[in-house]
Amino acid sequence: MLKNNYNYILNGIPHEVNINSSIKIKSDPLEEKKLLSNKFMMKILNDLFLYLSIDYCIINQTLLGQKIFKGINIFEEDIEILIQKNNVKKLLKEEDFLKNNHISINNIDDKFLIFKTTFFNNFEVLTYIYLFNEENNIIHFYNKEQKIYNLNFYDIFPIKKDIYEEFNINIPNKIDDVLTKCDINLKFINFKSYKMIVKNYLENNYNISYIFIYLVFIIKNFYKLN
Repeated sequence: MLKNNYNYILNGIPHEVNINSSIKIKSDPLEEKKLLSNKFMMKILNDLFLYLSIDYCIINQTLLGQKIFKGINIFEEDIEILIQKNNVKKLLKEEDFLKNNHISINNIDDKFLIFKTTFFNNFEVLTYIYLFNEENNIIHFYNKEQKIYNLNFYDIFPIKKDIYEEFNINIPNKIDDVLTKCDINLKFINFKSYKMIVKNYLENNYNISYIFIYLVFIIKNFYKLN
């Protein structure tokens, strides 16, 4: 079976991801600090959920790594996690502790939570924690685009554990079924961070950044006057 290889560096150690040749890849080199930031956040959340006795599993693009290369898709912009809605109070009780550790929580209409933090001064990590309800063995939740998804209870449960680097992560019972029902393409993975591309471009083109900010200011004031 032919395979594609994607090479990256994490903690100064070269890594190689072997991917079936039937999988389409879009790739650009990603900054090691961005990959480390996503990994650190995943470890923090894993430890937090373990401490609070909250069952969770990775889902959507974060879960896609399990299907394609048996890992976490830390190459995606954001982290996506699924928990039961009745666990929200446990998390919100820790809000002060998290804020003291530079992690903010935003509750979006009781549909999902957004955890936000930065690493290495300016590498932002967003985690979307989707809140599911279960009725008659059907799990339903909203994603970050406010689209509702329905899964069978046994698509998620029993939740399984898998080793990632130096810690365990939680994965759903039926990975393929969950990804398919959540409209995730099982034949494509993106190793490109569009946020980082824009950020780096603006940082390297200060004049364009100021012009852009000035234009936004002009447009906003134009609409205010009209």
